[in-house]
This record gives sequence, C-alpha cells and structure tokens, in this order.
Amino acid sequence: MTITTPAPAATPGDSDQPVWLAAVRARAASALTDPFHVTDCEGDLSVWRQSALEHVTRNSNGAITGWSTPSSCKVTDQIIEIGLETWDEGEDPLEDQRRGDIKALVTARDRDVPRLVAYIDQLHARLAAAEAALPGITHLTPGQPVELTLYRTEHDTIPAGLFTNRTAARDCGEDHMRRELDRPGITPAWIPDHGGDDAVEELSIFGPGDEDEDATGYVVTPLTVTAVYAPETDE
Repeated sequence: MTITTPAPAATPGDSDQPVWLAAVRARAASALTDPFHVTDCEGDLSVWRQSALEHVTRNSNGAITGWSTPSSCKVTDQIIEIGLETWDEGEDPLEDQRRGDIKALVTARDRDVPRLVAYIDQLHARLAAAEAALPGITHLTPGQPVELTLYRTEHDTIPAGLFTNRTAARDCGEDHMRRELDRPGITPAWIPDHGGDDAVEELSIFGPGDEDEDATGYVVTPLTVTAVYAPETDE
C-alpha cells in the first residue's frame, strides 16, 4: 500500500503543547539572539553577554577567538564573576570542576537547548505527517494492540480503492459513479447502516427530479488493521 501525503510544517504554536515547552522555546530564542561567552583569565572566571564584549574576533566557524572586556558596562552584561586561586587548568581539581561546570551551563543554554527545540520541531512535523497519512497512529498506547482503520471503496463487492480516511474513500466512489452515470443535476449522499464510527456507508443519488432516488452500489467499508495476529479473534 502506498500512501502519499504532504508533510505538514512544524507548528510550534500548537495549543496542545505543554506550557513548559513554551518556556523552553522562549529561553532557546533568547540564547540564539543573546549568546553568552565564558572568559577565564588570570583567576577571573566570568560569563559575559557576547554583545557586551569589544574587539571580538572569530574563526571560520563563528567561535570567538579574541576579545576584550568593556571598560564600563551594564550590571546585566556580566552574568557571573568568580575569583579562582589558580590561573590555569590542571592546578586544582575543584577549581577545574568549577570551570567545567560553568562552561557546561553556557553550552547547555546557547547550543544544547536550541538544538533540542529544533529537534522537537522536526519530530512534531514527522508526527503530524504520520497522523495525516494514518489517523490515530500517533495516539497508540504503549503495550496495547496496534489497531488502525482503513476505508475500502467497493462497487458491487469489487474493491475500487483503499484509503486512510473516509473522505478520500467517498471521493473515490463519487468520482467513479459520476463517470459511469454522466447524469447532471444529481446530489450524492452517503447513507450509513448505523450511527457508529465503524458504520458501512452506501452511496445513493437524488434528483434531478424531486422523487428521484437510486442506490449506486458503491459502498465504503471501514477495515481494522492490526500489527499482530490474535488467534482468539478468529475464534
């Protein structure tokens, strides 16, 4: 079975996303527009806003290779300032740990969080595409049998098409019917055999006269597909 469906774009503003994710997105956006930089010089371990640094030089990857701290700045430009006893790494394990922890925090803020949010958006788009192709597939319950519904269009018990949604199956039946009959002025209507979601529907046509009503022989039948064979179901 081949399913063709356009992949929906990621929709970060969807109302079904948790509140905490919106807060993470805001922090990720802040990190991208206002990144930090760790300076470690002569026992002064600091975190600065990159926008506050002066005479900044970068390598081909955009990483800062040279800078000077400003002679005057806002209080919020220097995020953290820690005085260390050692000037270089490798002299004191505890101070090396402090250096590593600060660098890890800045890396998590400026690189890891934006990357994770972008990855969430990619997964969100894939899930939306999967749901559009096979409604219900993203709502499966772990540990429960996998069951999805397909819809088969038939004409006098002869299959005409198999679809992942009822609307497409109806469209197929109506298109085949119109090509066969070529009768203007008719109104199609799908009549279910009961009121449930798993109802079989038959296509009837009305008109062009007030009393005209005919069954077409086109039927849409829901089919439940499962991922495992259950012998007790056959019994």
